[in-house]
Amino acid sequence: MKINVASIIVDHWRTLYDARSGRTSWSDVFIFYILPIALAVAAYSRGLSVTGDSYNVSITFFGIFVALLLNIQVAMFSIFQRKWTPPPDVRKAKALVDENNTRRKLLGELNSNISYLMLISCIGLTFLLGFHIFQKTAGFAPAFTLGLYTHFILTFVMIVKRAHALFQKEYAEDL
Repeated sequence: MKINVASIIVDHWRTLYDARSGRTSWSDVFIFYILPIALAVAAYSRGLSVTGDSYNVSITFFGIFVALLLNIQVAMFSIFQRKWTPPPDVRKAKALVDENNTRRKLLGELNSNISYLMLISCIGLTFLLGFHIFQKTAGFAPAFTLGLYTHFILTFVMIVKRAHALFQKEYAEDL
């Protein structure tokens, strides 16, 4: 099915692992999923309400980020396609192969995270548009929006950190 996005979600989930053990990092699961849900539940129980204009701002916010994230994917793909010339030294060539494998893995994980975040943005846009149209300024809608923003920002920070590590290697190699 052309709109089955399960693979995006599964691939993103697989990036939430402890690098030392290779197993799911439950602290990451807590930070990226449980914390936003807990904040949303707390906001709901406290009766959080918002103005109608907050949905306009949120729709703009998520719309801009969909385009931004797509541009980041294009930049990463250009790094992925970069041709690497192996050095004549066998040990250095082996080190380059290992580094390229690490780079490829990081690029794959970043692609999964960015695709996931674009999916979250699209889902968020749909809900926010509905909340705006039906003027849902109290109850579930504002609490959901807070949880969505929290999840989005935390995941985005993870992407920024990974992209920083990837691009720092690129810049260091060009010196």
